[in-house]
Amino acid sequence: MSKFLSCAELYETIQQLSSRTEEILWVSSLQLGTNAHKIFSKEILKKPPSNVRFVFPLTDKTVERGEINPYEVQFLRERFKDSVKACDGVTSNIFIFDDLALITSADLTESAFDNNLEVGVALDGLEVEKIKTFFTTLWQNAKSVSDLRNQKKIWNLHNEKAAKKTNHGLKKTKAHTNIMDWSDEYANTWYIGILNRFPSNTVRKIKKETNLGSDFLIVGDVGYNAFKELKLGDLTYIADYTKQRGKILIQVARVYDKIKTETDDGDLHLASQVLKNFVLERKQFFDLLKNINIKPRAYEAKLDSEQLRLLSETLATVKTKRKKSKNKPPKSNTAKKAKTK
Repeated sequence: MSKFLSCAELYETIQQLSSRTEEILWVSSLQLGTNAHKIFSKEILKKPPSNVRFVFPLTDKTVERGEINPYEVQFLRERFKDSVKACDGVTSNIFIFDDLALITSADLTESAFDNNLEVGVALDGLEVEKIKTFFTTLWQNAKSVSDLRNQKKIWNLHNEKAAKKTNHGLKKTKAHTNIMDWSDEYANTWYIGILNRFPSNTVRKIKKETNLGSDFLIVGDVGYNAFKELKLGDLTYIADYTKQRGKILIQVARVYDKIKTETDDGDLHLASQVLKNFVLERKQFFDLLKNINIKPRAYEAKLDSEQLRLLSETLATVKTKRKKSKNKPPKSNTAKKAKTK
């Protein structure tokens, strides 16, 4: 059986198939875009298939051209161990879900499924076995992906250059498909306390070595457990109480990168995108820590569902702090790991 699919049907089919696949999730794609994992159902995180394979033409050149996002590669690797390989010659877009396969013109990018006029053919039966045989050969000839540091640096530089360009007189293609966002219930959530100021020269060194832009919050010398367990896309509640007096800032941030850079102030760091800012009275903040069973001098703690509920309920009663103008980005809050928890 074969079925022709186009535009929104492609996305809806992949959502349905990935929500119930149990054994095989195999994908090859010419491109891999930011947040491309959202093309699949979030059920793949709740109930991961037993055999997950992704193959992309991951090279310095494809990253430099903006075709392969190394942060998305790391996202997939962290959630599906040893699931990603690189093969220079990959130009095919193949999706295999157990005993069904989809051959399509759509790359694994949100823009392909959201805006482009893409088509595909869904297949089952003997044709799927032929596709699996082809993919197996592709996988065997591909190379394992290891260190992504240099490619992430290239990607950050590419993004910086792209942000400076403007499209004059070009109209954005109207989206025909609404790509649903994933909820945060499948993400780790951590509390990180900033107890000491992180020197600005150290922040500059980290950003220079990574090409990270000024929009990212750098949390320096984080605890080993947090650095090891936090995954790209996870949430952190970052409390900055380096000042001895006054109110305390809590930032809700999403992990963008985990950085190993040797500095005099520690080697393990996080780069995050700040989503919201909350300002709490000092007593209210320490009462909150007590209520969620976190010690006042703790610099890292993984939150369970009950702690997260109590934290969210408290912050819901607090007014958010207005963000500063983009023309004058706020200085990055940074921290050095405390010697005692």
